[in-house]
Amino acid sequence: MAITNNGTVNALDSALLPSGYTRPTVTTFTDWDYVSELVLEVDKVTVDNATKATTLANIIADGTVGITAQITAILAADYLGTATVTAWTNFYKISTNIEPNVTSDFYNADLVTYTCSVRLYVKAA
Repeated sequence: MAITNNGTVNALDSALLPSGYTRPTVTTFTDWDYVSELVLEVDKVTVDNATKATTLANIIADGTVGITAQITAILAADYLGTATVTAWTNFYKISTNIEPNVTSDFYNADLVTYTCSVRLYVKAA
C-alpha cells in the first residue's frame, strides 16, 4: 500500500509551449474516485531559466515548488501512508499573480508567482 503520484500532464494550449519543450509522459486513468480543482502558486524566481522550455519544465517538475511536488505534498497530507492511492494531475491554465497596472502589486517587491490551474484525479483502493 502506498500513495503514488503518476505526475502532471501538461494540457496547456500548444500556443503557450515554448520552442524545444516536450510534454511529459504521464500514466492517467479514467476510473477516478474524485477530482479536485486547485490553483497552485509556483515561485517564479525559483523556476525561471534563460531557456523558456526549461522554465516550463521546472514549473511542473521542480522538486521544491513545482506542481508535481506540491501535489505530492497534498496527497501525503490528505491520506495515510497505509492507503493505496493513485493520482495524476492535469495542468490546463497558467498566468501570474500580478497585472501591470497602477492598482496592482506590479510596482512593489511582492514575490511574483506563476498561477497554475490544475485538476487532481485520485482513486483509492
